[in-house]
Amino acid sequence: MLFCCAMLVAVPSCGRRSANQSAVTEQPVKKAKPQYTVKTLPISVTSNILENIEKQYKGSVTLIDCWATWCGPCRMAMAAIDSIKPALQKKGVKFVYITGETSPLATWKQMLPSIAGDHYRLTAEQWRALGEEQKMRGIPCYKLLNADGTEAFSNLTEGGYPGNEFMKGEIDKALQKK
Repeated sequence: MLFCCAMLVAVPSCGRRSANQSAVTEQPVKKAKPQYTVKTLPISVTSNILENIEKQYKGSVTLIDCWATWCGPCRMAMAAIDSIKPALQKKGVKFVYITGETSPLATWKQMLPSIAGDHYRLTAEQWRALGEEQKMRGIPCYKLLNADGTEAFSNLTEGGYPGNEFMKGEIDKALQKK
């Protein structure tokens, strides 16, 4: 039993999950109320999903986080990055969170106030297209954009949170290119 628990904690990312699996129901820890914005893509957008989102952030260093409400590693990574996020936001870094309909709407809405940044909840078709287009194997996974819109870092095809020290280093490099 202890081995199973240890293995669950050690897993770096979640695989894909079907919409009919049960959702995580634990409450996020509430701190100061971060600022968040819900954004949408038109339902008619069913391809080039990431490109359609990225163009909204040209001019800013932007970290894109693909996640789900039910994904324990996603939630642990969000909690970890919270320690460096405020200082990065003060430097102008944008944080963008993308999930799909496998994240139950009520749970997603409940979590939003504790996650500062811009949030997209894609349709099932858009989430599927995003995963296929980007060859995503699991979540959480990330893409960092330079201010000019070019890729500074991506682990969309590998998944897993690379850690605060690594992410801060990559973001600092992207900020120096401004």
